[in-house]
Amino acid sequence: MSLRPHTTIAFAALAAVACGDIASPVRDDLYEWRLIVPAAVGTDTVHFHWEQEDLPVRVWVAGDEVEALPSLMQRAIDTWESVYLYREFQAELVSDSNTAHVIVRGVPAPSKAVRSVRLPSALAPECDGATDLDVSPDLRELTLPIRIFINPRATPDTPGLGDCLALTSIHELGHALGIFEHSPNQTDIMFADPQVDLPSRFDRGTAEALYHLPPTIEAVGR
Repeated sequence: MSLRPHTTIAFAALAAVACGDIASPVRDDLYEWRLIVPAAVGTDTVHFHWEQEDLPVRVWVAGDEVEALPSLMQRAIDTWESVYLYREFQAELVSDSNTAHVIVRGVPAPSKAVRSVRLPSALAPECDGATDLDVSPDLRELTLPIRIFINPRATPDTPGLGDCLALTSIHELGHALGIFEHSPNQTDIMFADPQVDLPSRFDRGTAEALYHLPPTIEAVGR
C-alpha cells in the first residue's frame, strides 16, 4: 500500500456515538486508522472492527513455514487483547484453516496488491510483513479470511530475526483488528517501519477508540 499523508482528526464527540452499553472515553492520543480511498469528490474512509458475535476472532497459523510463528501470533493476540478494558477484541488460535477469520502464513506476500504492508526496514531488515484486506469496490464488505504474511528475509540463526518476527506479528495483527492505516509516528508499533516492539500509548488509544465507533464495512464469508 502506498503511504499517504495522515490527517489529524478531532475525536471530542467520540462518546456521543459510542456503544450504548459501554462508555467510550474521549481521547486525544489517536492517529488516523481508517482506510483512506479515492472518491468522486475528495476521499472516503473505511472503518472496520469485529462485531461481538464474531468474537473470538479465529486465527489459523501455518506451523510448517516458520517454527516460532504460532507462539508469536499467540503473543500478538495477548498483546492486543490487553489493550481493551471490556474485551472488545478477543481472538484465539484454531487448528482448521477452513473455519478461520484470519490466516497467517510464514511466506512472502503474493505479487497481487495488498492493502497494508510493513515494508522491508533499514532498522529491522531480517523480515517483513503484509496484510491482505479484500475490500469490495463499493466499500461495504470485507471478504474473509483476512490474510497475513510474515516473511523471514534471513536464515533462522540470524541475530535479530526473532525480534523482527515478533514485532511484525503484532504490527500485522493490528491491521487485522481494524487499524487499516499506518501511524505517522515512528514510536508506534503501527508505523510503517516500526522501531518499537510493543504498542505505544497512541497505538493503544487508537485500538481502543476504534471499537467504540460504528463500522462502515461488514465482514462477510464468516
